[in-house]
Amino acid sequence: MTRVLITGASGLLGTAVRQRLEAVGHTVIPCHHNKNSAGERLDITSADSVSEVFGRAEPELVVHCAAIPDVARCEKEPERARLVNVIGTELVTEHATRIGARVLHVSTDWVFAGDGEGDYRETDSPDPAQEYGRSKLAAERAAAKAPSTLIVRVPLLYGLSAEPRPTWPAQVLAKLGRGEELRTDDEEIRQPALVDDVARCFAELISLGAKGIVHIAPAEKHTKLAWSRLLAEAVGADPGLIRVAPRPEWPNRPLRATLRTDRLAELGVTPPRGATEVAELLT
Repeated sequence: MTRVLITGASGLLGTAVRQRLEAVGHTVIPCHHNKNSAGERLDITSADSVSEVFGRAEPELVVHCAAIPDVARCEKEPERARLVNVIGTELVTEHATRIGARVLHVSTDWVFAGDGEGDYRETDSPDPAQEYGRSKLAAERAAAKAPSTLIVRVPLLYGLSAEPRPTWPAQVLAKLGRGEELRTDDEEIRQPALVDDVARCFAELISLGAKGIVHIAPAEKHTKLAWSRLLAEAVGADPGLIRVAPRPEWPNRPLRATLRTDRLAELGVTPPRGATEVAELLT
């Protein structure tokens, strides 16, 4: 089995990846920026911190989940977005290469403009429309400089519990459970992916020694309005509480940055389950 260092290990994806890799027998070194979390404290924007932690941990593989995923914050603080998402990735990649570790870098569907019909292949040219997407594309290019790097692009991720943070299903069910009205848009087409399924794909890709770019996403697509109604139906909540609202126009949100999973199929890895199947787990 492999000695794996995970950056951003206390986040939604990092937590799921850690649990999955440990379950299949890998040795995991969880790293995070929060000094109150268990594991190694790591500041990916500091060359000294990265060098010290990587040197002590001696990983064979680095799963780089750490980033600023807050789209609005990236737009308001582009320099901070570049520091964490780009410079941080450069430092992680540089030090991983120095100690001979492979890199699995996590990217996003928002490296695509999403202004057409969507269903982007791994070979399609990215054209991000906002600061978040631009910083993540620059991070991809930094990560790709390392030998045998695997870049995984993922869509909107969610969990079914409130830990480590409540994602859309938990927010929807909490509001409906209190009998409160929920307003969301019926325009943006997304591919909500259960984070546990994505972590399972990571583990399989690692075992296959995959490299290059791989999209991980369910085939099923929904607006947030349609997804919310699926959740309401699953728990027997009043769907009349869910109302249409205008979609957030800022900051240049893609209408349909949906991903094809051609390489996942070529590698024989089953994609994440669609939102309909996952919602059935709530019944």
